[in-house]
Amino acid sequence: LKQADILFDFDQTHLHDLPEINPDIKWIQATSSGIGQLIDDLNYDTRLPNTIFTTASGIHAQPLAEFCLLSMLMHSRKLTYMMNRQSQKHWERYAGNDLLEKTVLILGMGKIGKRIAEIAHTLGMKVIGITRTKSHRGNIQIDDIVIDTSKHLYKYLNKTDYLILSVPHTPQTDKLIGETELNMLPKGAILINIARGNVVDEQALIKSLYKGHLDGAYLDVFEKEPLPKESPLWSMPNVLISPHSASTSIRENYLITELFCDNLKLYLKNQPLINVFNTKRLY
Repeated sequence: LKQADILFDFDQTHLHDLPEINPDIKWIQATSSGIGQLIDDLNYDTRLPNTIFTTASGIHAQPLAEFCLLSMLMHSRKLTYMMNRQSQKHWERYAGNDLLEKTVLILGMGKIGKRIAEIAHTLGMKVIGITRTKSHRGNIQIDDIVIDTSKHLYKYLNKTDYLILSVPHTPQTDKLIGETELNMLPKGAILINIARGNVVDEQALIKSLYKGHLDGAYLDVFEKEPLPKESPLWSMPNVLISPHSASTSIRENYLITELFCDNLKLYLKNQPLINVFNTKRLY
């Protein structure tokens, strides 16, 4: 570790003392996209000021978008209701709902958010994207995409059927969705969090679910992980808990290694790397 110029992912046994062990390390390729909290907590921006950090941004876009699709379909087609009736051997016809013309509000229009938008648009949903930086639509059909301010967020919350959180965790997004924001959602709305647990005020979320204002929450991330056994979220019938595994797929390691190899080729040619992390913005 002391002699390395490059690290393929962070050494979990030396996270805190890495800057002292090797202050001259040149480049660290992370295996996830959400490294902002780690960089911030360890003050790597000042302790490793000359180190380039690159993320796995984009690698997890497809599985996370599929998790969001799964969540929306579970809710709209009443999958939990269907499975409960099956376990009871109870035959009774029922009506589900369609995603067609429903409004999905995506907070965070990076590679993950854009992939979600593509899938949602294919299903005929109205797609609203909110981003903190300029985001090019490319070929994505989005009804509206705006630079985030509280004004814009509040403008769209009361029109939202499905709220999907896909933002990095930064000081600006900490508790971005709290009691005020949850109450602005229409009664019966759904929250899907694939960002980081601290982006949502978890107690406010639990309160909203208990009151019946939110119709459900589909969660891959939590304020504390593993989720404590005493958390009421475990036993709530309108909550789906994924143990921070929605981004994990069989191809993940292959794709991350392929990205690292592509970056290594660029590094050896002294060319700009893919997915360079900004230690000031924390994404």
